[in-house]
Amino acid sequence: MICIGYSDTKKDETIQEFCNNNNIKKVFILSPQNYFFKCSFEPHEFVEYKDIIRYVYYYRLLQEINNNVLIVINECLQTKNRNDLTYNCIRNFLNQTDKQIVFNYIPIIETFDDFFTLFDFDTRSKWKRENDPELLSNCEIKINSVNLKFNRIDVFTDRKTKKQYVKKKNDLIDNIALKDPHTIPRNLLLLAGKTKLKHINPNKQYVGRNNRFKLDNMVTYKEKKYPCKYTVFEFCHDHIDFINFAALSKQIDIDVLVSDLKVDEWYFNRYVIWAEEIRRAYAEIQQRQERT
Repeated sequence: MICIGYSDTKKDETIQEFCNNNNIKKVFILSPQNYFFKCSFEPHEFVEYKDIIRYVYYYRLLQEINNNVLIVINECLQTKNRNDLTYNCIRNFLNQTDKQIVFNYIPIIETFDDFFTLFDFDTRSKWKRENDPELLSNCEIKINSVNLKFNRIDVFTDRKTKKQYVKKKNDLIDNIALKDPHTIPRNLLLLAGKTKLKHINPNKQYVGRNNRFKLDNMVTYKEKKYPCKYTVFEFCHDHIDFINFAALSKQIDIDVLVSDLKVDEWYFNRYVIWAEEIRRAYAEIQQRQERT
């Protein structure tokens, strides 16, 4: 069973119900540490995502997992590589039992194809190299849709900043050579920082790539928790970092500072398109499930 968009409380309730109905003796929860949650079923054990590939954990779990064990795969969609080593270790655990629950707050990283990693987990990778939506009828999927909405707050830069932007862009393009082309937008976006700084409200909280301005009300995309509502000072480049922010903050309606530099517009549009891709994934999944 794959469960999308569940709260920690709902995850716990789902595990309890499954264990009561399936004579489960122990629960292993595979999860990034930031996503650990209170599990009422005993005994249970959390195994941190980064430890899954470590021999001391890997071989012990292979010995302990059987059909009386439930494996919970919690927020483990952390890379687009369907053949990732950690994913392959998880697959080997799943071959030891037919009891699994897959939790993920958002069903993709960038595109609908990413969902098939979760599909692999729930079907013991029977269709590992395939991504045909028709296959989704082979598993049970429950969705609590998370529809992200980005609200732009326009910020206007001065002439000096625009000149610096043009010079920086030309320098980056001239020296890109064999470097990752995404180096260009990553670096250009930072130029809008000083202009956005003038629009900071001391009574609000912000999230950005780093806290280079040493603000007390600024956090980054690498925090362990996000206890309040945040305005996006600037987007992170990698969607997985923003997914972790969204999943931990449970923030859906998000204000974003957007300067009039083209790179800022590019990032904002990129995330708006991404939010639409998430909605398309929900629609695709629900459409296939309704046919079953």
